[in-house]
Amino acid sequence: MKRNALCLGLASILASAPVFATLPAPAPDTDVDTRFDTVVVTAAAQTSPLTFEIDPKTPRQPVPASDGADYLKTIPGFSAIRNGGTNGDPVLRGMFGSRLKLLTNDSEMLGACPMRMDNPMSYVSPETYDKLIVIKGPQTVIWGPGSSAGTVRFERDTERFEQAGWRGYAGLLAGSWGRNDQVVDASGGAPEGYVRMTANRSAQDDYEDGDGHRVPSRWMKWNADVEAGWTPDTDTRLVATIGAGDGEARYAGRGMDGSQFKRQSGVLRFEKVRMGRVLDAIEASVFSNYADHVMDNYSLRDPDPNGAMPMPMASNVDRRTTGGRFATTWRWGDSFSLITGLDQQSNTHRARNAPGRDVYKTKPWIADARFSSAGA
Repeated sequence: MKRNALCLGLASILASAPVFATLPAPAPDTDVDTRFDTVVVTAAAQTSPLTFEIDPKTPRQPVPASDGADYLKTIPGFSAIRNGGTNGDPVLRGMFGSRLKLLTNDSEMLGACPMRMDNPMSYVSPETYDKLIVIKGPQTVIWGPGSSAGTVRFERDTERFEQAGWRGYAGLLAGSWGRNDQVVDASGGAPEGYVRMTANRSAQDDYEDGDGHRVPSRWMKWNADVEAGWTPDTDTRLVATIGAGDGEARYAGRGMDGSQFKRQSGVLRFEKVRMGRVLDAIEASVFSNYADHVMDNYSLRDPDPNGAMPMPMASNVDRRTTGGRFATTWRWGDSFSLITGLDQQSNTHRARNAPGRDVYKTKPWIADARFSSAGA
């Protein structure tokens, strides 16, 4: 009797490292087509029942994610409040907003819009990061408050150079409705240190519905970051990162469009790991992130004379978020460890608005919110 081995390829939307499982070798007297003797399964690398760790550079379907929420919604338990073509708001098990901790390089980049047009994931380009770690539920307190739904961390982890050299990653994408992406990630260095540059641009035009009507959904965004690191040995690292970005997005379901998503970021991190004593690791970081967001009804559309805002109108909001974190890991044998530390964060939110084209630029900023938190 002739048997054929089954080759199963699961094109999972959870883009992550593939897992390979080899079928048992056929008996000598069987006729099996040995060209198909490997099962390839693509799935999220689940490191524990509540933790996922994913490489955001791994190709995913249908196309590379334009922002953090677009990537997160491919993980079981996540969905997104759609905000047009991009800048969706992630939801984990029905909870979102301040109940979902969203971090980049151990820092928090909070948006400025009170209606979350520029939620934190709007400023994230997943392909420029090395690691995405998701902790579902309130299972950790070591990353600060606000994680009753879960904690999401986009991280860059530059591998130490064993000898002088360079390495890089680049990608190009072209698709329907004017979709086009460009991304580059290049680093060079030596055992003592390195410099790394990441940059991307992503854009898409409006699309047409089934009746041929244009649906406002055009967007464009870019990000660029430069990282310099000191690596005297494999277990010690001091890293400084500065970055900037901007973009725009047209929405069909809002009275205003996002004509500016300006970002300025700075992070300084230090870590010493595998110290080989009871005090096994030390981590410290400080950051300053700034979001400057403009919403208007005239840059990317014409004001509707029959709508709620028949005249040109704009609102400009910004937020400065600064903070820091210090943590130590104490280890007794292989079965017990204790993480202790401190964290602090301060926020200042401002706003200005006015009718007329760009009249808001002549108005003074008004600080309408200040808040801070500290924890141990």
